[in-house]
Amino acid sequence: MKVLVLGGGGHMGGYGVKILQHFPGVQSVVLADLNQERAEELAQELTFPEVSTVQLDVTDTKRLTELASGFDVVFNAVGPYLRFGLSTLEAVIEAGVDYIDVCDDHDVTEKMLALNDKAREAGITAVISLGQSPGITNMQAKYTAEMLDSVDSLKVVWVVGIPPIEPVRGTPLEEFVQMIRSMHVDPDLFAQSLRAAWPHMIHTCSGEIPVWKNGKFDTMPAWDIGEYVDFGEDLGRIEVYYVGHSEPVTLPRYIKINDFCACLGSLPPGVNEKLRMEARGHEKPLNPGVEPDTPRWQMPDKWKGLGVWQGTAAIAEGTRDGKRVRYTNRSLCSVFDRGVFNFVGQATGIYLLGTKKDKKKGVFAPEGIFETKEFFNEITRVTNEINGWDFTMEELYPTQREIIS
Repeated sequence: MKVLVLGGGGHMGGYGVKILQHFPGVQSVVLADLNQERAEELAQELTFPEVSTVQLDVTDTKRLTELASGFDVVFNAVGPYLRFGLSTLEAVIEAGVDYIDVCDDHDVTEKMLALNDKAREAGITAVISLGQSPGITNMQAKYTAEMLDSVDSLKVVWVVGIPPIEPVRGTPLEEFVQMIRSMHVDPDLFAQSLRAAWPHMIHTCSGEIPVWKNGKFDTMPAWDIGEYVDFGEDLGRIEVYYVGHSEPVTLPRYIKINDFCACLGSLPPGVNEKLRMEARGHEKPLNPGVEPDTPRWQMPDKWKGLGVWQGTAAIAEGTRDGKRVRYTNRSLCSVFDRGVFNFVGQATGIYLLGTKKDKKKGVFAPEGIFETKEFFNEITRVTNEINGWDFTMEELYPTQREIIS
């Protein structure tokens, strides 16, 4: 397999391609970046049989199309997708090469999906929005929906907290975790550290955002309506807010959802308020959540002591065997995790896309083309291999079942 990585010297592309080393069959990787020197530094760390770099400005779409020709998969890690996503996909379609990205802008996602016929005519498969969220969250949602006979609501959630220092005290990870902590407790530093992602966050938290409501696409205010979701002892019960993201745009296209679908998120204390002020002009949510008095969810024993500080969840409600049921599937991130939580989605997608036989042609979200079993089996294998763990898929992505009526 030959892979071209756009933005290969950056944070998203760099980590993704490092994890790709743990998948078989990747023979050649080319890192394309506006900053070729940065790409060359990363290339020195990679162990693929063939690794090279090239200087590229993705806005030069003619050169991009010429460069992409001859590859098996193009992975686009150049953000913000609001600015670069659509033209890049169009250029790769013209090259006739399969494509994958981590686009998380809801409006660009709609425009990319509209290129389905063009991609199909070109004979290529494009998988958009495959990172952690959106991406793995989409597959978590599909996984929980498959447990129901009828799906009434389907929500995805992402949470970023402050990594605890005690679990890594005295280990080689202590300095790194302390650096992350210092950024997460200072809202201004947090915003600066996100660079291109902070304008994206402001965009997704402004105005009206897309949701699926009463069986059709609708809108609701961003970042102003709260709910609570449990993530276990270390991370806690977190107030999350409705946010503009790709998942509500794509999930109803592949899964029959009778009533409601949306995405919710939360950042560290202080950052939520900074983001709301910049996006909406006030710090406090207009409709805060009401914390339930129910017992908190207890994380599996294997996760205890690992310093969980991030998480995602998919919450599906509906009927099964005539009963009203809620399934909550969680993904947890430990301070001992070596980048897998945030970056394994795109690496898994590249591998599956490059090796999948008889692929459907067109533009798809991950839940529209990948099977949950193959997807999560690969993620479990790679997560265990990199982190030295021995989790089963069910332990890595624990599912809670509740009878709600």
